[in-house]
Amino acid sequence: MAFEAALLVAWAVCVVGSSALMHEFDHVWTARAVGWKVVGLRWRWYGVACVADTNGKPDELWKVALGGLVTTELLALVFLGGTALPEPAAFLFGLGFTVNSVVLLTNLVPIRALDGGQVLAGLRAERLHRGTR
Repeated sequence: MAFEAALLVAWAVCVVGSSALMHEFDHVWTARAVGWKVVGLRWRWYGVACVADTNGKPDELWKVALGGLVTTELLALVFLGGTALPEPAAFLFGLGFTVNSVVLLTNLVPIRALDGGQVLAGLRAERLHRGTR
């Protein structure tokens, strides 16, 4: 019984940690793809955050914010697929699905510190930027 509990805790730590890193890595990858200079990752009260210099392209913010959301969504779908496996794998993959689904739904909230708020701010900046051309 203690071994199963330890396995569950280890799996949960791995799922949360690797999912968060993959989410942020996709922000980094997307930022570099739109021409931003990535400075690094910084710990915030809500978790890890990508830090980048926009290189005069703040109108690309919504794309960078969506990068992490897409990864989290794909992870949730992969874990959902794993729930079709026999027990105990189905339970463990269900845990991964739940974690990534909660992270995705939380990040969609339009608060400036979260990806949903960054998408709205970025779309607003792009609209303003296009209006000045």
